[in-house]
Amino acid sequence: MAIQLANYKINIRSFHPEKDFGWSGLWFEGDNRGFSLKPSGVKPTTSRIWHRLQLSTKNSKINSVDTISDPSKAPWGDAKKIYKGKLAPKGRVTLKNSPPSIKNIYQYRLEGQYGGVNHAMPGSSELQEELDLSYVPTLNVKYKIIIDIDTINAHMDIVTYITGDAFPNCEAFIVGPGGQAISLGIHVRKGAPPVSLSLNADFPMIASALRLPLNNNGSFKGTVGDELFRQANKYPKLSYHKIVDWNYRFTSIPANSGHCMLLEKASLENCFNGLFK
Repeated sequence: MAIQLANYKINIRSFHPEKDFGWSGLWFEGDNRGFSLKPSGVKPTTSRIWHRLQLSTKNSKINSVDTISDPSKAPWGDAKKIYKGKLAPKGRVTLKNSPPSIKNIYQYRLEGQYGGVNHAMPGSSELQEELDLSYVPTLNVKYKIIIDIDTINAHMDIVTYITGDAFPNCEAFIVGPGGQAISLGIHVRKGAPPVSLSLNADFPMIASALRLPLNNNGSFKGTVGDELFRQANKYPKLSYHKIVDWNYRFTSIPANSGHCMLLEKASLENCFNGLFK
């Protein structure tokens, strides 16, 4: 019996794990958290920008797209800046789908991006309201996601490729029917905001290729196959991990791993990782 085509939510988020951005970020408020699979827009899990879309595989369309910045505070004031109207970040996504093949495989190709500005900087919100521009560099993220659903063999293949400014941290995950989330990958920030955001280098941040077995209702069955790892190591057969173990692999990684903290604080932590190995 063929499985049902269902709705899936894809979350891509940019966040800073420290309480503040440190000296290179003028001590603006951060998100004070590690990598997470918790729902976007629900406190205490905040992000500088979170981008969430819902894909209907049954109707071959995007049901909704949300691109939102959680409020942030400048170090010289008590009030938090709310990002609404012209101050809100912008996001978009396009969907191209292919008709099912003889083998009952449905394909969905997603391409999108999001960007936003820290309008808590002096004068930025006024410039944006009046002239629709700001002197503050934009946080940019782009993504390509390809999803194949095999309704006979009951699995989803999902390939994810995310690029951007490389600052701040980034995480991506998919949520299926029933609320089960699966990590699509993470990225620990590089550089410092004034340079990283200004360069618009389109730096590779997340790449993954997963096979997700599905239940009859389209929900995730409980395991994850890492196809990218299989191909990179030339293994003849795909091996599977329990979802809980797969997700822990990413959420347990320290959110400052490999990042030179001297760029933000008076600390050499992680600055020389691997230098003397």
